[in-house]
Amino acid sequence: MKQIITFLLLFLSLGVDAQVTSNPKIKKKSTKDVFINKIEITDQWTVFSMQFVAKTSKEILEEYLKDNPKEKEQLQNMNPMMRNMILQQFMQQQNTSTISFQPSSYIKTSDGKKYKFIKAVDIPTAPNRQDVESGKKYFFKVYFDKLPKGFETIDLIEHNSDRADNFTYWNFFGISINNPDENAKPKALAAAPKDEIADQELEEFKLFGKVIDAASNKPISAKILCYDSKTQQIIDSVQTSKSGSYEFLIASSEVLYKISSNGYNSLEESFDVGAFLKKGSFQKDLFLEPFAQLKVEQEVKPTEEIKEEKIGVPVNPERSTFKLDKVYFDLGESNVLPESFEQLDNLATYLKENPSLKIQIEGHTDNQGDSKANKKLSLERAYNVREYLVSKGIAGNRIKFVGLGDTQPVATNDNEENRKLNRRVEYKIID
Repeated sequence: MKQIITFLLLFLSLGVDAQVTSNPKIKKKSTKDVFINKIEITDQWTVFSMQFVAKTSKEILEEYLKDNPKEKEQLQNMNPMMRNMILQQFMQQQNTSTISFQPSSYIKTSDGKKYKFIKAVDIPTAPNRQDVESGKKYFFKVYFDKLPKGFETIDLIEHNSDRADNFTYWNFFGISINNPDENAKPKALAAAPKDEIADQELEEFKLFGKVIDAASNKPISAKILCYDSKTQQIIDSVQTSKSGSYEFLIASSEVLYKISSNGYNSLEESFDVGAFLKKGSFQKDLFLEPFAQLKVEQEVKPTEEIKEEKIGVPVNPERSTFKLDKVYFDLGESNVLPESFEQLDNLATYLKENPSLKIQIEGHTDNQGDSKANKKLSLERAYNVREYLVSKGIAGNRIKFVGLGDTQPVATNDNEENRKLNRRVEYKIID
């Protein structure tokens, strides 16, 4: 009874008109081991549902040696007995770590205004700290003052430095959220003639996807009601199977989802069809949080069978490395272009369907220009591809990234066509 009452109070406190953003896109963040699963703007607050994934001792060691090449070289030159003793001591020191959230945190909008921290649930606030175990996941929520309408890109700042006093702080920059100004004219339709808009809205548009457990990234069975946001009339409804798959054919410019499943928090989420009418369809996965999400969970075990088909073009006989042939960048730049999102979304879906897989993103360049600059550019491109996959719900500890610059060409660099072949991003299945 106590659990039921607690859930009802939480549900009522969030309100039914919350603006929801699942797995928001983030331009930059200070650390790889914390994720934003969902952001809700309710009648009272802005609520962040977050997840911390504690690194294993092995992962911490690999990162440390990568950041400290001189110490890595010293270890390699030691006799094996001494090296093993030092490594064991290091691993033992990393077995326990702690987390907390800073009460001085704030949300910052594009006009420079700050919205203060209110409270945290299931994580202590500093100076108190919580012990965490390596390789485990921890779920928590943090509450801030309510954001006003119209701000669709925000920052979450825990500290003015990413690292200070032996602590790593959780700073997120360029978070894209669903928070439109309802009084503003829709940009996608502003220039279109009225007759053209009406014709577009009457065309059937396919919305499809899966309902997914936000904690485990596994599909679940759920009930989905799809409404016309303007008329509040039900367009369609479905009770999904265990695969979580759904599909709606709609003729409305904006729809509202209401999703429910036993053991999970209900979810309402709106979707603007107008921006995607030309595509004719759109895949939208829906993430539900379990009631018991605040418990510590073990990492997903590799029990599912790995599918044979892979994303990208195979580049070696063993089929363990694949070229992302539809991932694009501007010349000399590292930002992933929007034309790349479709293939990267397919790769994210593939990784979700095969939760035991780990991959390594590898950036490559041609040999034009400074070799060090090429390596830096290839590393930044690989990192940005990784961050996009993380923004789509893939755990960061499943994706390594390296920049190989011009060291591994697949063709000679004697003409532009060959150099184009050498400018590429690949991924390798490593586990």
